[in-house]
Amino acid sequence: MSTQPTQVRLAFGDEPTTQMNITWQVQSALEDPVVEYGPTAQLGMRVPAQRRTYPYETGIIYHARLVNLKPGERYYYRVGSAKGGFSRAYSFRMPLNRPHDFHFTAFADHGTTPASVQNSRNVASLQPTFHFIAGDLSYANGRQPIWDTYLQQLEVLASRVPTMVCFGNHENERIGDQRIGYIASLTRFPMPNDGKYYYTYRISNTQFVAFNTNEPNDTEQLEWIDKTLAEARRNPNNRWVIVFMHHPPYGSTERRGNNERIIRTFVPLLDKHRVDLVICGHDHLYERMYPMRGGDAPIKSGNRYPKGKGTIYITCGGGGVSLYNLMPQPTPWTAKRERTYCYLQVKVPVRGSLVVEAFRGDNSPIERFEIV
Repeated sequence: MSTQPTQVRLAFGDEPTTQMNITWQVQSALEDPVVEYGPTAQLGMRVPAQRRTYPYETGIIYHARLVNLKPGERYYYRVGSAKGGFSRAYSFRMPLNRPHDFHFTAFADHGTTPASVQNSRNVASLQPTFHFIAGDLSYANGRQPIWDTYLQQLEVLASRVPTMVCFGNHENERIGDQRIGYIASLTRFPMPNDGKYYYTYRISNTQFVAFNTNEPNDTEQLEWIDKTLAEARRNPNNRWVIVFMHHPPYGSTERRGNNERIIRTFVPLLDKHRVDLVICGHDHLYERMYPMRGGDAPIKSGNRYPKGKGTIYITCGGGGVSLYNLMPQPTPWTAKRERTYCYLQVKVPVRGSLVVEAFRGDNSPIERFEIV
């Protein structure tokens, strides 16, 4: 069986300016698995890797966390072992640990179609600081080999760009009559706050918060969201607070519409702490709301919105799987909607407006708006 590393992927550790998680898979166990890395292509440093396991695994998963990295530095790395062989060399750049302009990309509902592959390439070409997938990753739905197909195709992006995730309903897996939950996703995607399906990280002047909308009755998660958003707002160095979650509260997707469960459970917390932007998936299309507060939009025109007037919700569920249809009429708060594959690029400045650009899968623009 092969010891050649596959499915190589990056994700931030608890401190994104100094820590990087690196994960990969092989078919047979390695002797002394390591990550070799350094500031030049000569590498020069190494850290041992540990095996991560779950009962339904399809191979041997290894993981290492690099720590004490230098903010703003580019690092080269490869994974594997001296006896089993190494991957090719990749590189990544750490975020700076001071205020700086940066950009990130996002989509949701990814899958393993040709459109999924193209969208990974689309965002990789933009060289973002990180990419976020807001749930419904592989659509394995219990069929574990599909994770391998998915992570092999994701490697073109995730081996070079830290790829962060939150979980959607398709990560809550079942094998036959047995519900296995999120065990595959939690094992395969080490994130900050490892072992939990909610976490936060900060880059420059922005706090990012990700959580699991499949679990509205998880009181521990709800308390954590409330506390984390409160702390984010109290931090005078935070200019923006951005949330990632799978289910959108508002929408005009056929046979779905608004999600009353999300509106009751999570929206009051987002309103309470004046979140600036929420990026969702679940509905396989593009739909964006005007700034929302208290179940209504105080502004219902234009594409430049004063900061603090409301939370802007974006559904970018056109990551690659089949598209859904829209209702004949939009919601009263819908600013833009389209049945299309899509991805986002969000430009976060030290000064000036936060700029969100939405693109179709063929890279043509859908829209651009600003929070000023």
